[in-house]
Amino acid sequence: MALLLFALLFGAGGCRYTFWPLIPPEESYPERVSIGGELVREGEHAVARLHVRRWPEPDYLELRWYAGEALAKELSIWVEAPGEVVVTLPYEPETYHRLLVIVAGRPVLQLDLGAPNLPPPPSAPDQAPAEGSGS
Repeated sequence: MALLLFALLFGAGGCRYTFWPLIPPEESYPERVSIGGELVREGEHAVARLHVRRWPEPDYLELRWYAGEALAKELSIWVEAPGEVVVTLPYEPETYHRLLVIVAGRPVLQLDLGAPNLPPPPSAPDQAPAEGSGS
């Protein structure tokens, strides 16, 4: 009898829950920042309209404006609640521009204006006739 009791206790030792309480309490997800926007050219300037949809607490909205590969302008805007932020930026014709929106040190949105200067695609290989085709 003692041997049977010892075997049951030894065998049941591996069948235990790994956390207590058995069902952990539910945690709510942290409120996240949500920003959308558009970047358009208006005359000699570019205008960025940013729509702040969710903004959990007052903080700075950092904007970095690039003309080509160079940083042309950097702004920090204090935002307290959801709403619209409109910013006028310098525009250089025939240059690729992009606006990088950063919150708490993390990029959350990039808006582009113009076409990036990409290298040309590689040329297709020549189609040589297959052996025995008679060409």
